[in-house]
Amino acid sequence: MAEEKKNPLFRDAALARLASPEKLDVRLELLGYPRSLLVTLAILLVATAAFAAWLLTAR
Repeated sequence: MAEEKKNPLFRDAALARLASPEKLDVRLELLGYPRSLLVTLAILLVATAAFAAWLLTAR
């Protein structure tokens, strides 16, 4: 199979879109989930870790 040659114009345009400030702001958001959901998941993770530690020490 012959390797396709990529057009540098399209590559430059794609890189410019990726580097735009609007796209950067969107990519820096934490997956776009609501903050309350992330806090709930963090609390659940801490509670699960604490319960696992308690189970391991309560022999």
